[in-house]
Amino acid sequence: MVTTTRRQSPEDPWRSLRTLVRYIDLASKWSGYLFAPIALAYMVIIVYEVAMRYLFNRPTNWAHELSTFLFGTQFMLGGAFCLWRGSMVNVDILHVHIPVRLRAAIDAVFMILPIAICLLMFWLGGQMFLSSLAKLERTNTVWGPPLYPLRGVIPLAAALMLSQVIAQLLRRVYMIFTGRT
Repeated sequence: MVTTTRRQSPEDPWRSLRTLVRYIDLASKWSGYLFAPIALAYMVIIVYEVAMRYLFNRPTNWAHELSTFLFGTQFMLGGAFCLWRGSMVNVDILHVHIPVRLRAAIDAVFMILPIAICLLMFWLGGQMFLSSLAKLERTNTVWGPPLYPLRGVIPLAAALMLSQVIAQLLRRVYMIFTGRT
């Protein structure tokens, strides 16, 4: 009886990291697609308000506030999508002239600040949301809509952004060790 030993290839130590980054990217991508139609909603509301005000002389008492809420919601929830797409402002004067691994190391060090900001936003935004929800807080306007849903967007947006910043950090760590993107 002849036994053959099959040579096993060494397992890729970066496989689970790449899988995690892929899932975070997928969540960021789909959150952007999910929240993009909010822009259409606030555009429709603004057009409706303008028509009611100038064509029928009957302005609404809710359109401006609702469109502001929707715009703020989309702005906050779109951060992870923009970071995933690379749509953030970046100053590349010296950055492009630095070797890839050094650039990744510098980027990784500077990611401490957005991580800290996202954690702070998540913590404080979560406290603000829970407090607002407990009081069933409303705005002090004639319309007076509930404010807690908007406050709940803050920790959600911070969590989405934090996950994408961590994905970017993991990419930089991979780049530091392998020299590949």
